[in-house]
Amino acid sequence: MGNHWTNMIAAFAFGGAAIATTAAYAEPKELSFATYIPASSSFIVDDLVPWTEWVNERANGEFKIKVYAGGTLSRDPNQQDKLVKDGIADMVAIVPGRSPGEYPNYAIFELPGFARSAAEGTQAAWELYKEGKLGQHDQIQIVSMWMAEPGILFSSKPVESVADFENKRVRVAGGTQTDTMLALGAIPQPVKASEVAEAISRGMLDGALVDWTVADTFRVHEVTNHVYNIPMGSLPFLLAMNVDTYASLSDEGKALIDEAGEEWMRRQGPFFGEEGKEVRAKLEASGKHTVVDATEEQIQLLLEKTKALREDVASRVEPGLIEAYDEKLQKFRAGS
Repeated sequence: MGNHWTNMIAAFAFGGAAIATTAAYAEPKELSFATYIPASSSFIVDDLVPWTEWVNERANGEFKIKVYAGGTLSRDPNQQDKLVKDGIADMVAIVPGRSPGEYPNYAIFELPGFARSAAEGTQAAWELYKEGKLGQHDQIQIVSMWMAEPGILFSSKPVESVADFENKRVRVAGGTQTDTMLALGAIPQPVKASEVAEAISRGMLDGALVDWTVADTFRVHEVTNHVYNIPMGSLPFLLAMNVDTYASLSDEGKALIDEAGEEWMRRQGPFFGEEGKEVRAKLEASGKHTVVDATEEQIQLLLEKTKALREDVASRVEPGLIEAYDEKLQKFRAGS
């Protein structure tokens, strides 16, 4: 009799615990992911959404990431880190270069002549971050980071060498691209990505420094016929989470987010690389575009002409950081 009641009590206790666990996750907590990037872009459709699905499938009902694209929560690219710090969004993608005072060490990634692909840039940057060389940020939980494909020149007139930048009116994004164009004798013009195509079509710009994906997303290639494929620096991005949101997760939830950060990083190089190849192939097949790849000599000339810029950045970041970055890039290219 005693054993019977003991078994009954144990069964009820187990069932109660199971009910409590089920009740706790009866409705997954929604984690909002805010981005100003258009919902129809390949970044959202083929990259971000599949990643959120990967995470949600493993969340065991604790939470569900929902993407709010196209600026639903904020259209201002400069306010993305504020969104996540203030808790308006649980997760965002931040461009550190838009807040250089908060992310000074990330300036190295925008230097021209270094990363030649998203894959090598992302791997090198992630390793530097995990080694603690990029600094810590207490106001956000950094889940992952990645690098876009290097910015290259899309232009309405032929540009086939570093010397050809002279007197060209070129759209830039940020101080590093501005200084790079000044060093090459070009005329930098700060224009929003969404307004570049119109500015070129109206003759206000001769070209723009954008990567393959951005050129495709914002239709820059529709108003240009020439591409000079020379690495003009890459934009780094941070995948960030609100610190309180992260703290509110179970240990299993936190572990999943950490794992998801590694998964995100692994996906970015291949995604941007394949995206770039597809856009390039489409443009070359159209017969309307000329694509010129910069020679190694031209890349070295670019480095030579932007030496002062590199020295300026070196004076504002951790000592030896640029050299450490370059070393990781060289190892990636060597396959080690």
